[in-house]
Amino acid sequence: MKEPVTFDLGLVEFITPEAVGKPGQRTFKVVIKSSRGEAVVWLEKEQLYQLGVSIKQLTSTRPRVAEPAPYITEASPQLPDSKLDFKVGDLALRHDAASDVFTLSAANFNEDAEVDGTTDNDDDEQPLEILVSFRRAQAERLADNAIEVVSSGRKPCPLCGGPVDPAGHFCVKKNGYHKQEAQ
Repeated sequence: MKEPVTFDLGLVEFITPEAVGKPGQRTFKVVIKSSRGEAVVWLEKEQLYQLGVSIKQLTSTRPRVAEPAPYITEASPQLPDSKLDFKVGDLALRHDAASDVFTLSAANFNEDAEVDGTTDNDDDEQPLEILVSFRRAQAERLADNAIEVVSSGRKPCPLCGGPVDPAGHFCVKKNGYHKQEAQ
């Protein structure tokens, strides 16, 4: 596998999760804007949910810093386009205690996906990784918004917990014989 090209967007001005499409057919993304560029990172529903939960855990277990140190990012290659747009394979989250800044690493490859020397990436495709950093208040909003976006889809069945489609729902707890109407 080729070494990834890493783009550090530095401290972001804007970071928000969004869902595109109708419930049951949605795709999820995080839109990021900074002075160094913009990115749209597409995620699976579970990845977005886990990102929100992980940020909540980090913000609740890491103490606030009364006087945070300045956050300095290293120089990074210039973005190839004005906006990066890719599907995430790996996500990582870290916290810098001195500056109280959180950094999200999103890569379009999955290091664990390599099986028998092959990966999901095309051989010609250059692996990409972006680093985005944000302050605690932004982290807390991102976590709340991520969980809200994920949970705003189809309502769960009160019996089995499965999603209820607008057309109805065959409930496993009722042996699939009773079609429960969407509420």
